[in-house]
Amino acid sequence: MTVILPSLPVQGRVSASQDPKERARYVADRYGWEVSEARKIWSFGPAGRGPNILVDCSKGLQNLADAKDTIIAGFQWATQEVRGDSV
Repeated sequence: MTVILPSLPVQGRVSASQDPKERARYVADRYGWEVSEARKIWSFGPAGRGPNILVDCSKGLQNLADAKDTIIAGFQWATQEVRGDSV
């Protein structure tokens, strides 16, 4: 999947607080993502609103939901350290 959305969270068109189905439909219609993949947007960083996007593209991993909060925390930390650059 090619990520072509880096400015959308900054512009306020897509956000982590948005309904996942609504957000997925917007991203799919506007940028050609599969709706199922767009629903797997986990986070934006840094601070939940930056230009970096964390998407769960895994297949067949068990218990990933148990580690989701830790993965998101690591993503937030990494994007905060990078600051102005997109990861």
